[in-house]
Amino acid sequence: MNPHLYKKVIDWIPEGSRVLDLGTGDGSFMEQLVRLKGVRGEGVERDPEMVMQCIDRGLEVHQGDILDGLDQYGNDVFDYALILGTFQELPEPEEVLRESFRVSRHVIVAYVNFAYWHYRWEIMAFGRVPRNSSLPLPWYETANIQFFSILDFSEFCNVKGFIENRRAFFNGKGEVRFLSNFRAESVLVQLEDGDSADG
Repeated sequence: MNPHLYKKVIDWIPEGSRVLDLGTGDGSFMEQLVRLKGVRGEGVERDPEMVMQCIDRGLEVHQGDILDGLDQYGNDVFDYALILGTFQELPEPEEVLRESFRVSRHVIVAYVNFAYWHYRWEIMAFGRVPRNSSLPLPWYETANIQFFSILDFSEFCNVKGFIENRRAFFNGKGEVRFLSNFRAESVLVQLEDGDSADG
């Protein structure tokens, strides 16, 4: 994921927040949040080696997939749940979001925009699935199973009752201000639960 995107996440999260990072990897980003924002953070990660790296960093982490990890928590334990770069890997994205809202007030999602112009060009020009820094692996080794655009994600949110409260769009040069569905390679969005907002 784009480094500018991670800086934006840090900007969005208030000091001292309770944060759950779903798919926390080696814990390096959570370590940054703890250091820069004084958050009380925990993570969920399925890779045992990554879990050990988190522990070495002094972070609290649960080993398992995202839904298993969420099941370990009661209601309203966190202020923010983060799903950064793994959303397109989820077989049950709606269920993950519902469970994330059960345990936290806000959910921040980062995802790859598969309508990015360079991906379109690679498919049209070469007839092959794109590969670059955001999609480094060949299709048969990638964990991605959901291929969607910014417009698709917004439609998903409208249909399922999630509110896109804040959005930011990025490519290799930084933040994208216009024609985002065409020009943005990755997307950051803060979601609110429409059902909770109505209540």
